[in-house]
Amino acid sequence: MDAAAFRFVLVVIAVLVALAIYLYGLHQSKLRRRSAIDSFTRDEIDTAFGEDEALRDELQNLNQILREDELDEGVDDIEINPGRDVQTTPFSLPDPEIFLHPSIAGRDADRLVSYHLRHEDFRLITGEEADDAVRQAGLETNVEGLLECREDGLIAFRIASLSAPGDFSAIENLDFSTLGFNCFIDLDDCEDPCRAYETLLKKVDELVRLLNVKVYRPDQQLLTISDVTAVRDKLA
Repeated sequence: MDAAAFRFVLVVIAVLVALAIYLYGLHQSKLRRRSAIDSFTRDEIDTAFGEDEALRDELQNLNQILREDELDEGVDDIEINPGRDVQTTPFSLPDPEIFLHPSIAGRDADRLVSYHLRHEDFRLITGEEADDAVRQAGLETNVEGLLECREDGLIAFRIASLSAPGDFSAIENLDFSTLGFNCFIDLDDCEDPCRAYETLLKKVDELVRLLNVKVYRPDQQLLTISDVTAVRDKLA
């Protein structure tokens, strides 16, 4: 073999060796890449699996809570006794019965001018409150226990209690109380009804301020200016 042929053989062998080294390196790179991808995928899958397990546990807890809430709501929605709703509403007492003194009970309404002084919520007036107001208003107690307002020696109007027994004879007792004052004019026993009515209006206004009460007609409607005007026209 001459020198030229020998060199050619060496070049071919070198090329083959270089090609083999290149292919081997390429193969190793693929293996490493595949190994890295497989490793990353397994880690990611493991992590995702762990997250899924935690999420599954949370969902189970949430479902349990929702089921309990639905159970409680379902129990509340059951209406076995239709009267149950009535028991849950605020209980209100009926208005107390207003007492009319025998001297005016059954009398013809056209022959009386009568106004009730009381609290809107029917709260009782204590004996101390009533006694203090009576003294400041200058009212007197007659033999029947009714309060009287006099003007120039004449009786303008009387006041009965709206609670039994209807008088103020025990007003100074500690246990005395009343629903209110029933101020009235007996037109059959009044010499000057017009003057008596004006006196009544002035004293009623004074008692309203002293007791912090409101004025009602006998039908328990609030007294209005038109009501006052109508009475003035009637008595004129």
